[in-house]
Amino acid sequence: MKKPVIALSGIMLGMTALLAACGDDGNTTGASGNSNGDIKMTPVGTYPIVNEKATLKVFTKQDVNVENYETNEFTKWYEDKTNVKVEWEVVPGSAMKEKLQVKLAGGDLPDVFMSSGISDSQLVGYGSQGLFLPLNELIHQYAPNVKRMIEKAPYLSYYLYAPDGKIYSIPNVGETFHATMPKKLWIYKPWLDKLGLQVPTTLEEYYNVLKAFKTQDPNGNGKADEIPLSGANGTTNGNNEIESFFMQSFLFYDRSNYLMLDNGKVEFSADKPAYREGLRYLRKLVQEGLLQPDAFIQDRKALTALAEDPAGSRLGSATALYWGNLSIDNGPSGRYKVYVPVPILAGPDGKRYGFDRGYGVDNGAFVITKDAKNPQLAMRWIDWFFNEDAKLAEGMSDYLGKEGVGWKKPEPGTKGLDGGPATYQMLVPFGTKNNFRWSQTAPRFQDLSFRNGIAATKEAETEVRLQQITKDYYKPYSAAERYVPHMYFSDEDLAQFGDIQKSITTVVQDFMLKFVTGTLDIDKDWDKYIKELENAGVKSYTQIIQANYAKLKK
Repeated sequence: MKKPVIALSGIMLGMTALLAACGDDGNTTGASGNSNGDIKMTPVGTYPIVNEKATLKVFTKQDVNVENYETNEFTKWYEDKTNVKVEWEVVPGSAMKEKLQVKLAGGDLPDVFMSSGISDSQLVGYGSQGLFLPLNELIHQYAPNVKRMIEKAPYLSYYLYAPDGKIYSIPNVGETFHATMPKKLWIYKPWLDKLGLQVPTTLEEYYNVLKAFKTQDPNGNGKADEIPLSGANGTTNGNNEIESFFMQSFLFYDRSNYLMLDNGKVEFSADKPAYREGLRYLRKLVQEGLLQPDAFIQDRKALTALAEDPAGSRLGSATALYWGNLSIDNGPSGRYKVYVPVPILAGPDGKRYGFDRGYGVDNGAFVITKDAKNPQLAMRWIDWFFNEDAKLAEGMSDYLGKEGVGWKKPEPGTKGLDGGPATYQMLVPFGTKNNFRWSQTAPRFQDLSFRNGIAATKEAETEVRLQQITKDYYKPYSAAERYVPHMYFSDEDLAQFGDIQKSITTVVQDFMLKFVTGTLDIDKDWDKYIKELENAGVKSYTQIIQANYAKLKK
């Protein structure tokens, strides 16, 4: 059967299109069972997957809330359920990018990569080279839950299909809107209260608060040791980078690509006059000692040390997805409770341009490699994770843990996040280190109804609080219509795009840091910056995106 190329189109591909896209990449022996070499599987949808013990080599990122994957209670439960034993290779998040690249280049491949930060260019590049297997037929024959997800979430058509029409990865999908608006700012309320200040709503009000934090000794120790504003570098996945929040007061700003839509046209954002004004504001904060220069280069651990100083918090405010990315969530100091949200601050024109992705998709979440001994087994193994309702009915969840331990069925009348009936109630809060669940290790499909089904109780405080905060402080300023949707590129475009994007990112980040810290002058050296962007290929970059976006809209 010829495999059609599914181009960069916005067609909402449901089950019919999935079947049409399938090739002959898998084997089946009919309803009685599946055979792959010397392994015989049970019928799809039944467990165990195999009657004789099988193994699966899994390469994954360490979830900081999981103590030990080998001895984890869910690991043991799922091994008993499937009769598949996992051979783990677990890598700390800080080392993942380097370790992944070494793994891909060295040829010593696991059966699967799971939650390993595989990029789009790696998916397409290594997929076309044969290192990653096409999953179309494997999904069709062995993954009914994944197929159901594709039908329920038509926006996945932007993410699933490479330009050659093949699926090289199963994504992790979440429809919780607080995670799709991750650029937030938090301020230490005890200092506001001591100084008789309110949560600011404009850039000018915020500037005045920072001045008060710096000059009026809000921690009361008689020393000028307060840090009014800080953050962390953009490599820790906590959305701690400073400029992403503050640029929302000036223009739509997507740090991943520096692109935005303006009346249907793709525009580069990091050369606009509004971007320049954002840099001026940040420069002013650094110049007056209100913004810690280390905020652009330090890691999250250093940021947390400021908030959790044993002598008392030294951190007045910080950028982060949530309070646990700057303090210790559920920590003994309790300071995580009193970092309160600051809305997107009204900018010079009174407007706000909230970064909003609309839905959360981690595209490279599950990849089967060419060295997988049993690709069908790997697909059967992962499919279970994509049915949250079945997990609750079964009394066990990778995300929540065992019923009665990590969660329970709520009492009648208990409300969920949206005010409707709750379907599950947390017993152990998110962010708690444990050895009975995988937390956010495995990819899954959590649609909005599932996320809203969590009981709005104390144990779900993080989810309840963050959902409400996003709804009240950030969602009203959503500029989702300016978000450039995900797209893949042809081999020809990809050959140019990857190098150009890397060069442009380097230029933007390098000059941003130098402008804000004063190494370069925003006025005198601006033309130099624009010239460097031109040399990096910014014109070709936007042209490639525009051409492919036009295809999406056809």
